[in-house]
Amino acid sequence: MGKCIRYITANTDTEEQSFPVPQALNTHVEELNLDVLLLKADNLRSNESSKMESFELLCDHKEKFRDEIEFIWRFVRAYGDMCELSTNIQEKKHYANIGKTLGEKAITRAPMNGHCHLWYAVLCGCVAEFEGLQNKINYGYRFKEHLDKAIQFLPEEPYLYYLKGRYCYTVSKLSWIEKKMSATLFGKIPSSTVQEALQHFLKVEELHPGFSKSNYMFLAKCYRDLEQVDKAAKFCNLAVLLPCVTKEDKDAQKEVTKISSSLKRL
Repeated sequence: MGKCIRYITANTDTEEQSFPVPQALNTHVEELNLDVLLLKADNLRSNESSKMESFELLCDHKEKFRDEIEFIWRFVRAYGDMCELSTNIQEKKHYANIGKTLGEKAITRAPMNGHCHLWYAVLCGCVAEFEGLQNKINYGYRFKEHLDKAIQFLPEEPYLYYLKGRYCYTVSKLSWIEKKMSATLFGKIPSSTVQEALQHFLKVEELHPGFSKSNYMFLAKCYRDLEQVDKAAKFCNLAVLLPCVTKEDKDAQKEVTKISSSLKRL
């Protein structure tokens, strides 16, 4: 696709208001069959710079394949990508909310499909970023519930254990007021430990050595918190060896630098 950008509205059946979606200028949309479309969307998405193009491709075919579950969960995933790529808060919220609504459709239509639960969980996490504490906690429970279901159906998928590790690490650091509010609202307190988070990040490394810079960063962070300095330093060094490709990689690299500095004081 060319670099010329125009704006179209990409309404779903769950969406009343239109919102501008950037799309490369297309005078002709190539008609693809479902298998070819999914493969092309997956291949485009494997490159950070082509994630928007992958989203646009799915937008072009949403009327034709909107009831195909393999299409729906990829569309949910693409909305998550757009939320991540956007630098405008209103656009981020827009993509997150539409993606979450599509995700609800996906898990209702295919409750045994692990990909549906995975990407619904991710979009719940995206929406939670823009919510107050009460809704953040609510979406946190929903995130964990569907992440656990996804792990049941996709036990060899490393990304799931990375997300579970992040969840456990975040919960292990919750403040007293956050735990108190959770207990008041839902009658229970979310609990986890750094050790539990560590086991999930180690599982990622077991399934896919060198999975991501971020996974190495969290391994280093966990070992630092557990005061196992040598292991923390080892994973900092491994993180540095991986290239910085995505925004997440760059953020992880900054965090690794901070962790390395903190290790010198231990």
